[in-house]
Amino acid sequence: MNHHHLMPARKALPCLFLFALICLFSSCEKDNPEVSDNSHEIISLTLRKANGSVIDSSTVSVTIVNDTIRVTVPEETDLTALTPVIIISGISISPASGVQQDFSSPVQYTVTAEDGSQGIYTVIIKNAIPANLVFFGSGDNSFYALNAKTGALKWKYSSTASFAYSSPTYKDGVVYVGGIDNYVYAFKASTGEVLWKQLTGQTGIESDAVIHGNTVYVGNNDDDFMALDAQTGNLKWSFRTGSNVSSSAVIFQNLVCFGSSDGNMYALDTATGRYVWHYQTNAMINQSAACLYNETLYVGSRDRNLYAIDAQTGILKWSYPAGVSLEACSPTVANNRVYMGGWYNFPGNQEAGSFFALDAVTGNLVWNKLENTGFSSSPCVANNIVYIGADDLYFYALNAANGETLWKKQLLTNSASASVSDGIVYIGGGGTHNFYALDALNGNEKWRFPVQNGLMTSTPLILDSNGFPNQPSNYGVDGQQVGKR
Repeated sequence: MNHHHLMPARKALPCLFLFALICLFSSCEKDNPEVSDNSHEIISLTLRKANGSVIDSSTVSVTIVNDTIRVTVPEETDLTALTPVIIISGISISPASGVQQDFSSPVQYTVTAEDGSQGIYTVIIKNAIPANLVFFGSGDNSFYALNAKTGALKWKYSSTASFAYSSPTYKDGVVYVGGIDNYVYAFKASTGEVLWKQLTGQTGIESDAVIHGNTVYVGNNDDDFMALDAQTGNLKWSFRTGSNVSSSAVIFQNLVCFGSSDGNMYALDTATGRYVWHYQTNAMINQSAACLYNETLYVGSRDRNLYAIDAQTGILKWSYPAGVSLEACSPTVANNRVYMGGWYNFPGNQEAGSFFALDAVTGNLVWNKLENTGFSSSPCVANNIVYIGADDLYFYALNAANGETLWKKQLLTNSASASVSDGIVYIGGGGTHNFYALDALNGNEKWRFPVQNGLMTSTPLILDSNGFPNQPSNYGVDGQQVGKR
């Protein structure tokens, strides 16, 4: 068995663990390999998983700071049943080597030297952060996690109803999403394990399950807006509106703000659900989720207007008449411009809308493109490019400055919205029965994943190469909202 020795106490240096046979941890050479009477050091540490399998050494690392040993193991490793075999310089160690431990919390080891002196070491083992993953729901009653680089299936959860509408959100290794089966789910991002699911009503969930702090905020088609405990799924409070809540919430300071199909934009106290203010439009808000930017909420309505509302007070700043319903698209703000797509002149549906950009402060029109096209998805802005799916069956990349088409691709997105991460655009193509990864600059296909009989109208969630989430929007912050359905 090959041994590399851990640094003596109070040396700080990151090292990689090498594994042989049963996961041999190694690190850096001791300054003095001689064992003296007062030596009380951990020299090497071998970990055995509960099933005795070997962990791939390339996926494990260790950092030693003073008497703390921090270890990162693969994300799927069960921390509650690891058996350490520890070699020491001294006469004893407590807890004993070879005894299974629960490393979901730090474990302290005391090494006793021949002269009775002791060294105390804290071993902290954590799972690696999930990375390079893309999550999306489908109308085939399944929720998917794929490798974001290759499109390979990571895991899949199947239910009894669609996951096509609610966009997933993420925090601390957990993915939250709602389903038409009336449940809000909390999935372990790395494995798809259901940590909890909470029944919320009887007519389905189209709203995103927005995670902020230790609370998940979500609306349902039973006309309720709810706050759930993020750890357990238990209901904290509920607020009844006048119609279904299909749009999703944003957080501004201590307010949670959302629209309802009763035509109102609401602001409630995040902790208690207490009503603070509302702004009434002249028709349903439906799927148009508000975008929060510089203390202003931007939201569309079936009454054919885009509204800019003061997030603190609910007072109207300006409105823009688009001539068609704006209920099916959520605005996105970037570089002080509001990007929005018009649907149809409901009722009647005889005139399709265009895609346009407004000045975020004044509401003045900056540019207007793709007239009489119709948009029932929401834009995503990245690197001065706007990505949007249109009802003419094409997916567009537009110059954010002037609206000119940079490239387009016929994907039959069927109201799906896109996300961008690490130079790749992710988008569902329900009409072609594929989920796509495209080069963000030219639209060239990176990979596709077949999804038979499934619409994908929500916005994908991506964990990038560093494990950071590219949320459907900047929930919980007063800033730019990117690509929200």
